[in-house]
Amino acid sequence: MGKEIKNLVIIGETSDGKTFRPSDWAERLCSLTSAVGNNKKVKYSQFVRPGCTAAGIKTVIVNPHLHRADPLAWKFVLDFAKDHDLQIETIPVPPAYAAVDEIFHARHSVRRFLPTPVSRDVVAELLELASRSPSGTNAQPWKVYALAGAAREALSAALLERFDQEASEEREYDYYPDQWAEPWLSRRRKLGFDLYALVSIPKGNKSRMKEQTGRNYLFFDAPVGLIFTLDRRLTKGMFLDYGIFIGHLIIAAQARGLASCMQTTFVDYPDTVRRHLGIGEQEMIVGGLALGHADPEAPENGIVTEREPVETFTSFRGF
Repeated sequence: MGKEIKNLVIIGETSDGKTFRPSDWAERLCSLTSAVGNNKKVKYSQFVRPGCTAAGIKTVIVNPHLHRADPLAWKFVLDFAKDHDLQIETIPVPPAYAAVDEIFHARHSVRRFLPTPVSRDVVAELLELASRSPSGTNAQPWKVYALAGAAREALSAALLERFDQEASEEREYDYYPDQWAEPWLSRRRKLGFDLYALVSIPKGNKSRMKEQTGRNYLFFDAPVGLIFTLDRRLTKGMFLDYGIFIGHLIIAAQARGLASCMQTTFVDYPDTVRRHLGIGEQEMIVGGLALGHADPEAPENGIVTEREPVETFTSFRGF
């Protein structure tokens, strides 16, 4: 049994029942972790957001994951409630909900793995779970090549050789746009800068940058590499089903203590992948996945990318 997770609700009443002032205290407290969007409106974070009781008393709902995401903010919020003698209630989160919530928050891309092997049975179990994901008319468009040991090493060696030679093959599809625009450009740049800083790659050091990029073809040393393909007779709309399948696979792996990193770099060398795995031209190389146990000592595994608040990408209507 996992530890019960509870949301904290700070109520705008003191222990003796007096209404807390000023009237905008909840909004002020929530501003600690909020931001201002392009529409100049405040965007509250998923961790600290305002609310109210059935009686109309203002509250602040605190997600317990704030403790991990921002320990200083967590301490500030709790100290605020204590210092002003505000009432605090806890709302238990259902066990299943809590478990899924933990898994989603814990997941992040890993770029260096331990050599600890992952058994065939475990990989098969993960793929069976992922196969329960939805697909249009139950088409189940996915096909997977699971590689370990000599098979994975042989493919990695061939791909890395092609990469080092700066060889080119006709790309299966364009994963990234030719020209980046905002806000996606800034997000991409930040990830790159953060990664290079953690692995001590100075700005402009192209040889080190290329070396780091080349690690993609080694599956970042993961003991298991998965290659995904899609039959060309199926339309590109099936990519939606494929994305759901891979997402289910990644979450199932995370629930079992396994880390992963989705990789589309393999679409740059489809001929090499087909030749080594005996894949026919009828199958499009969709991408790959590194799977294994994260190296806890690797600095690059410390990257946990930021996510935009829900209000940034969602238009709520009729609520």
